[in-house]
Amino acid sequence: MGILKELLKEIKSDDMTQQIIEICDSIYEEESPNFLYPDQEPKGTNVFLALEVPGRYSKEIGYVTLERESEELYVAIFHTLDINRIDIENPEATPMPRRQKVWEIDENKAEKILMKFAKICKMLRGE
Repeated sequence: MGILKELLKEIKSDDMTQQIIEICDSIYEEESPNFLYPDQEPKGTNVFLALEVPGRYSKEIGYVTLERESEELYVAIFHTLDINRIDIENPEATPMPRRQKVWEIDENKAEKILMKFAKICKMLRGE
């Protein structure tokens, strides 16, 4: 919890969306070098953060994303992708991961939204 509070203190903006974007960018920079399958994570205009997590089965990779559904509503979404369908040489040829589960994050502060997202990530990683 302390790390998150320190990151929030460093952000100059009072805009919650901007705070979430900046923290998600920092998390992604730290986590992305550890991805087993880079460039396969879900992408989109409302995807703030995508992290690699274990899939449901051994031949599957999972991703958990933090996305904005509306101005005040954020969701965490668990996606999966069959490892055999990944084209490392041509990532655009790989199908997009499929949504498996959605969690609504009904909070109104950046810190609380990110804390709930972190709990979901830990659960999916088996921590």
